[in-house]
Amino acid sequence: MSDRDVFYLGGVVNGARNITLMEDTAKRLMAREFGNTGHITKVEKVRLYEPCFAGDYLEYHARINKVIGDKIVVEVRNYKYIDLPENPEFPSSIDVLTEPKLCTIVQFVFETYK
Repeated sequence: MSDRDVFYLGGVVNGARNITLMEDTAKRLMAREFGNTGHITKVEKVRLYEPCFAGDYLEYHARINKVIGDKIVVEVRNYKYIDLPENPEFPSSIDVLTEPKLCTIVQFVFETYK
């Protein structure tokens, strides 16, 4: 996340920014697996666990949970791998986390184009 993604005081990034990136990840998976992105008909679940800040390095993981006819349930999770230290020695200091932190889980329901 960068400084332009900051929405709240203290460098906190708006959760909607993460969900937008998660939607992009889900659409890429849909395009790869089904040849088209389809369209989202429903967001089944949104869980925000860990706040994200400017300077955090995040990875997005998408998987297909269910396929029922022309409806596909895609779950996307994002993990924080790099964090900014509370009192950095240098402006460019980072903390690489030994165990990635789960930040957000979203489930999208897609309907494929016919």
